[in-house]
Amino acid sequence: MSPWLNSPLAIGVGTRELVMAATAPRWRVARRHAAALAEPTSVAIPDEQCFTERGVLDALNIALAADAGQTARTVLVKRKAHLMLDDFWASHAILRGDFRTLSASETNQIVLAHFSDLYGIEAESVQVRFSVQRGGHAVFASAIACTLHDGIHDVGMAAGVDVRSLKLCLPELLNRVQDAAAGAGTALLLFVADTLMQAVLFEENRWVAYDSQRIFPGDASDAERIAARAEQSFERLAGRTSGKREACRICLCGAELDPAPFEGRFCATQSVAQPAMDKPVAYRLMEAAR
Repeated sequence: MSPWLNSPLAIGVGTRELVMAATAPRWRVARRHAAALAEPTSVAIPDEQCFTERGVLDALNIALAADAGQTARTVLVKRKAHLMLDDFWASHAILRGDFRTLSASETNQIVLAHFSDLYGIEAESVQVRFSVQRGGHAVFASAIACTLHDGIHDVGMAAGVDVRSLKLCLPELLNRVQDAAAGAGTALLLFVADTLMQAVLFEENRWVAYDSQRIFPGDASDAERIAARAEQSFERLAGRTSGKREACRICLCGAELDPAPFEGRFCATQSVAQPAMDKPVAYRLMEAAR
């Protein structure tokens, strides 16, 4: 029996594709086990279902059904799964204030009210999660539709899979790369993916504001266009900071971009190294879920 058949699953959920693979303890990932580790399973979402919750849930059902067919005779316990979702499937925001004395429940209510005011979202229709920055003066918050969140758990349950974590890409990325934006003054962390360009503004190492813009096929590889949009994002967020764009550093994440178009607009440009950039988005999300 393959040593990976009972291993947890890592699943990356994009807008057009879902990629799933077994994970392995680091101490077991050795050359002699490489052949035993199954190749990732990729499920394309049909064109008419791309960017829809139904497309995601159907693709997940197909992937888990295929996995169940491979492991039905050998798995004696419920398999665990960890999912990483493209940020297209959520809304994000940064809230500033004094959160030091607030309980998690109180902060949750503030976050729900913010999303309701900003997007007209009904509180009962979303599940929110948030992270309070060290110091207690800023919160990074996310909202995901209950229909998608609960639907993923339901599909997992029907397939005998325990969905242990359901994470969004940007909050996880922010935890990993925000050191790149650390330092005095103002910095803009720019994360460019297939469907979204997201910007997080820092001032003196503190989260200040968040902005996102929808992008379309071809945009993510056009550095000149992305640089112009990054400038627009900064101007939209400028009211939250005393810093000037010409004195702001920019840190590039996600799609590989030529830094030259950014250098005339910002005082310094830094590209944050990331693995598997030659792979599709859903594959990179799967790797991040591992």
